[in-house]
Formats: sequence, structure tokens, C-alpha cells
Amino acid sequence: MISLLSLRAARGLALAMSFSCGLALAGGGEQKTISVTVETRTGGSLTGLVVDHNDHGLVIVSERVPYVFAWRELVGGSAYQAKKQLLELGKGGASKLGGLDHFELGRLALDLDRADIAAAEFRMATDRKGSLRKRVDAAWKKYNASIQARRAVKDHASGAKLLSSGETANQDGTLAALPDDDVRAKVYQSYLTFGEKVRETLGKDIQLLETDHFLIWTDWRKPDHAELIELCEAMYRSVCDQFGLDVTGSIFLSKCPVFSFQKKARFQQFAQKFDGYGGKDSVGYTRSIEKNGHVHVAIVRQGDSALDRDRFACTLVHEGTHAVIHRLFSSTLIPHWVNEGYAELVSQRVLGDRCVALGNAELLARDYVRYDWPIRGLLGSSGPIEVHQYPTAHSVVAHLEGLDAMKFRVFVGGLKAGNDIPTALGLAYDGMTLAGLEDGWRAWVRGREAGRSGPRSGGKTADN
Repeated sequence: MISLLSLRAARGLALAMSFSCGLALAGGGEQKTISVTVETRTGGSLTGLVVDHNDHGLVIVSERVPYVFAWRELVGGSAYQAKKQLLELGKGGASKLGGLDHFELGRLALDLDRADIAAAEFRMATDRKGSLRKRVDAAWKKYNASIQARRAVKDHASGAKLLSSGETANQDGTLAALPDDDVRAKVYQSYLTFGEKVRETLGKDIQLLETDHFLIWTDWRKPDHAELIELCEAMYRSVCDQFGLDVTGSIFLSKCPVFSFQKKARFQQFAQKFDGYGGKDSVGYTRSIEKNGHVHVAIVRQGDSALDRDRFACTLVHEGTHAVIHRLFSSTLIPHWVNEGYAELVSQRVLGDRCVALGNAELLARDYVRYDWPIRGLLGSSGPIEVHQYPTAHSVVAHLEGLDAMKFRVFVGGLKAGNDIPTALGLAYDGMTLAGLEDGWRAWVRGREAGRSGPRSGGKTADN
């Protein structure tokens, strides 16, 4: 199985879904909306109607398919323009924007590393409302501190030892013994041979980092190695905690190979040469083979900004989670929506505010409930799903896991034993059906929305 985490071009993503997306509000009346074109940091673009938005991001419907984007996932100028248009829509025109509106636009621009836009918006904010000066100064102070923090991280050299061909080492640099089991030892050696073949093909600047559970081949600079090591191991610990596994053991045949690149061209070369996959529309994938249990991860980091690094971290944890789940209980592949939804859940759990998965899932889920869009087709499917469906899968998996963590273990165990979704669901959750799951999920989403304080985004506010 190859699992992708990328944003493809809009037309490549659009599916013939079985619902039409009305813009009527649940309470009656029509919602004012606009059409926007947004550009993502992974290179895609999308044009559609905005049906919802908040401080986290926005939901766009294009060709009857809903897509959710965090503002941080969009190119800075694209996000700024969309946010500005929405504010103007809510206030009745550009001339009606107040000081707080311009302050919020400036703060968004700083979050997106567009200090030029922020400076202009902050000037307009203080011109309209002089009392905002302290908040503007605080925003600049926070932004400058974040830049200094990034530089400090870059200057911190990794303690991981770089390995030459055939040499093995633990994270602390001491030599590691090969696994006792003959099969594991042979697999381990075959992975070292595979990694050396990658180096011969793609470049000797690719170096090997070894952790307790991963063999990481990367062309990253040495100061960034510590981040790769910690992300992989933090993800592994999280999944082990979820399923009650001994973190000191290894769920893999040996150690899981991870190939992490800095350039898209090299990532694509690896994908084509070693996996027969184009990789054009992807920033990461997991190669899982059901028959023999092998799994490896390939990933690319595009850009070096804080936002680029956060996006990479989310992708690495997501894809690494697929690798662990592939080896959990058995190498049987599980339905994609469960696999993708759980990978998104782990990404959020490991990375917290660095990851946009939770905000995306909550924002899109409220619209599925608000407009009564169906999800039964997703829940009953076992085949591949599209990237725009990941947030919904995440929300449903979070609901199931939140109902009872032990029952969720049993549910996944049932899938890994070869049961279909209805059977595994019923066995784990006391006879729950797919219809019951959808109804329960909708009630859960409504309850979470009702518990949130403050007015719904997108409406008019008092003059500022």
C-alpha cells in the first residue's frame, strides 16, 4: 500500500460525491459567501465558495466537494487575500474595516512570515485605533522572538553519529549489536544494503542515522538530524502507548527504513527508482507490503521556514504512524479511512500546535453536521480515500477512540484479524452499526460545538 499525504491540483482531487452542497444555514436563510482562489504551500491551487471560516482556517466547496485548509497551509499572500475578502464581506466593504480588523490581518500575516504585509496592516490598525499600539508592539516582539528561537534550533548540532556503510550505532553513538534472531539479523543487513544502494544511486551525501527503532537515511544538514530522530521516536512512543506495547521492543521486522530528502527532485527520483512510483503529487508516502510485512517511509521537506518545518513534521509523524500500524498485530492492511484518520490523530497528539490536523478536522466536521452532508459512504469503504477526506476520517477516529480507548484497541485488532468494518465495529463497541456510528459522531460534533464559547465565525461584530 502506498499512502499519500499531499495536496494535488484541484481537478485531480474532485470526486463525484453523492451530495450537493447547499449554502442555506440550518436555522433558515441564506449565507453570504464569496468565491476565492487559494494556493497551497505544496504547490496546489483551488477555486471555490467559502462556506465556513474561523481563526484556524476556512472550508471551500469546489465542484461539490468540501476542502478544509488551515491558514498556515496556504501561501501567505493567498491566505491574506482570502481572509481580507471575508472580513470585507462581513463588514460590508473595505472602507468599513476597523482597527481590530486590520490588526487581525497583520497578525495573520506574521503567522505566515509576511512581515511586509503585517507592517502595512499594523499601520492602518493604529491609525484607526491608537490604543492598539501595545498589542502591535507585543505581536512584533513575539514574532522576533520566534525568529531567534528558530535560529537557535538550527545552530544546535545533532549528537547523532553519522554511519558509514555497514557500521551500526545507537542514538548515543555506541556500537549496537545485531538482533539475536537470525531472521531479524538478515533483514537488518538487507536494509543496510538497500540504504547503501540508495546512496550509490542518489548521492554519497545521504547519511545514515540509527535510532532504537528506525534507520533514517537523509541528506539533511547535521544540525537538523536531532529533529528527525526525535520525531520518529516520539511517534513510535505515542502509538505504543495507545496500544499498550513495550516501547523498548521493536514492532518492525528489524528497524523501519526512513528516507528523508531536502529536494523534491531527489524524493521523486527515489520514488521512481526504488518504488516504481512517480511521487509528483506527494510530499511523503509509506510503502507497505502485506505479504512479507516490509514497510518503509519516504518523505521530502520543501522549504526551510518554520511553517515548512511544521508541515514536514506532521507528514513524517503521519507516515511513520502508517508504518507502525502496518506491523501492529499482523501485516494485514486495514481500511484506509481508519488508517488515515488514526495517522492524523497521532500527528496532532505528538506535535500539538505545530500540526493543523485537529483544527481542520473540527472545522470540517461542524460543516458536515451543519449541512447534513453524509459520511456513510466513507465509513463503509475500505479502499483509498482522497486527501480532502482525511479531516473527516480524523474526526470519526477521534470520536471512536474517545468513546473508549480499550474498545478502540479491540476495533483495530479486529480489522488486523481480517474482519470487515461492520463486524469489527460491532464486536468492539457492543453491537454498534455504521448507522449508529454516524449518528453518534454527529451528536458528538454538535456537543463539542455547543460547548465552545463565543459567536460563530464569519458573522458581524461590533464596530471596532
